Amino acid sequence: MDGFLFYWLFWFGWIITTFFYPKTHPIRLLLSAWILTAIALSTTSITLWGFEINGTGIFIAVSVYISAAQLTAKKLIYFMLSSFIVMLTSVCFLLFELFDPIWILIKRDWLLAILVSCIALLLYSDKKQRILVMLLGMIQGEILYSFILTRYSFSYPVASLYALDPLALAAAILVCWNTLEFFVSYFEKNLHSIEKEKEKLT
Repeated sequence: MDGFLFYWLFWFGWIITTFFYPKTHPIRLLLSAWILTAIALSTTSITLWGFEINGTGIFIAVSVYISAAQLTAKKLIYFMLSSFIVMLTSVCFLLFELFDPIWILIKRDWLLAILVSCIALLLYSDKKQRILVMLLGMIQGEILYSFILTRYSFSYPVASLYALDPLALAAAILVCWNTLEFFVSYFEKNLHSIEKEKEKLT
């Protein structure tokens, strides 16, 4: 069912941010509200310049653009270039799936999510920016893919529930990777401090 992964993962994310984040966390309320808004807008769509765009897709793109606008000029240029690379990756996958679907051996949601997640991880070491660049790149990829199909008289709704499934899955993969990096860094620091204490004692 289209949208199953999106709804399940975003609801799970909302539960985590609402009930498990510390109440003093600076972005707890903002992140919870952002996730709820993304879920609520998933049932709406508007038509812009002949393209049918899901409300969640517009909301994600606008919110990422607002966040990116706070970056310095140098970081902003790199961010936009990175999102362009993710966009091309997404479009190439979608076109490959369209023309040669028989080669997509594993479930396409997982394959696309893993692909764009790997690209985001290669482009960014910053935990927040890698998620944002993935989100924007995939939404822009949807727009470009829809534009390409309209040139051949096909209609393709941008950021539909069918497309939001791999997006949510990619976000979950990156969040899990960020969590893994955090725990590895935490244990390395603790191990280093324990070794220092042992050196002092000896």
